[in-house]
Amino acid sequence: MSDMLARTRLTHQLQQDQLDLFRIQDQISTGRRISLPSDDAPAALRAITLQRLLERKQQVQVNLGTNQSFLAATDNALSSVSSLLADIRGSALAVASTTNTDEQRAAVAQQVDRAIQQLVDIGNQSFRGRYLFAGSRAGVQPYDY
Repeated sequence: MSDMLARTRLTHQLQQDQLDLFRIQDQISTGRRISLPSDDAPAALRAITLQRLLERKQQVQVNLGTNQSFLAATDNALSSVSSLLADIRGSALAVASTTNTDEQRAAVAQQVDRAIQQLVDIGNQSFRGRYLFAGSRAGVQPYDY
C-alpha cells in the first residue's frame, strides 16, 4: 500500500510541476503575470484598482483640455467685446460735442446699432454645442436682439 501511495504522490507532484511549468511558460509568452483574476486574486484586485485610477486620471486630463479650450474661446469673445466697446466709446465721444452735424451723429448711431448687433452675436457664440455666456442653461441661446 505504501508503494501505491508513493506512486500517487509522485504522480500528483509531477502533474503540479507540469502545471506550474505551463503557467511560467504562459507568463513568459504573454508578458503577463496574471492571465485570469483567479491566478492571483489580491494582485488582480490591485491591478483592477490601478487600471480604474489610470482611467479616471485620463478622463480628468481630457476634461481639463476641454475646459481650457472653452475658457480660451470665452477669453477671445470677451476680448472682442472689449475692443468693440472701446471703438464705439471713442466714436460716441467724438460726436458728443455741439460742433458735429446731425448726419455725423446719425452715422455714429448706426455704428452703435451695428455694434449692439455684434455684441449680441458675440454673446451668442457657442463652443462645441454650448453657448459661452448662457450660464447653467448652456444649450439655450442667451440673447436676442
